[in-house]
Amino acid sequence: YVKQLTGAGVEAQVAEIHAMTMKQAFGMYIDDVITKGYLDATLDARFAEQDLRWESRFAEQDLRIEQRFAEQNLKIEKRISELDSKFEKRFNSTESDLRVLKWGQAVLVAAVLLPQVARLAG
Repeated sequence: YVKQLTGAGVEAQVAEIHAMTMKQAFGMYIDDVITKGYLDATLDARFAEQDLRWESRFAEQDLRIEQRFAEQNLKIEKRISELDSKFEKRFNSTESDLRVLKWGQAVLVAAVLLPQVARLAG
């Protein structure tokens, strides 16, 4: 800055004083000035950090949901198994009852038909 002032015709001593005054006047603000690269890097880092937090939370939620579905699937499978067992017992009982009835009918038919057949044959 001093070279620019002296090149423009300002005396060297005045140019140096002017440069020092400008440095003091703007010096307190220069620390607050950031570059585009610094801002981009800072924002990229913060966004990356936030993305990691979101990904972590989504992963936790996915895990919780998967666990809940797994628990529900186990409950459903258990309930279906219980119902299958219950129906199997009922069907077995019904089949047993039907066998008894079938033999009872056979005996009844034999008791009615055999005398009739014997009378016709005899």
